[in-house]
Amino acid sequence: MIEHVRQELSGSVDVVRLLVPPSSEYLRTVRLVAADAAVRAGLDCEEIEDVRIAVDELCHLLMSCTDDFIELRVLATDERVIAQGAARTRTSSSARMPNELSTLILASTTDFYDVGVNGGDVCFTVVKQARQVLADR
Repeated sequence: MIEHVRQELSGSVDVVRLLVPPSSEYLRTVRLVAADAAVRAGLDCEEIEDVRIAVDELCHLLMSCTDDFIELRVLATDERVIAQGAARTRTSSSARMPNELSTLILASTTDFYDVGVNGGDVCFTVVKQARQVLADR
C-alpha cells in the first residue's frame, strides 16, 4: 500500500505542497489544506473532519521533534485523500512515534496511516477513502 501511495503522490501534478514552520500556531493552515483536499475528493462531512484530525495529529507529532520546516504534500483523487509529511529530526533520538491516544485517534480517523523514521527524517502517510467507495468493494 505504501509504495503505491508514494507513486501516486510523486506522479501527480495535482499535489498541493506546503512548507509549514514547526509551530503549533500553523496547525490551522494544515487543517484547512487537509479539509480542502477532502472536499475536492468528495468525502462527506464526517470524513472531512477525520482527515483534518489525522493530519493535525501527525503534523503536531512532527512539530514536537523538529526545528525545521515540515513539508506536507496532499493529493485529492476521486474519493480519496492522501497526505504525507516529513521533517528533519533534531536528533535520531528525538523522533517520536504516536503515543497510545494518538494511535487510537489515527486508527479511528484513517483507512491507512504509517509513521516512521527514514534516515534523519520523521515521516508520515495518511490515506482516507470515502466510505461509499469502501462499502462498494
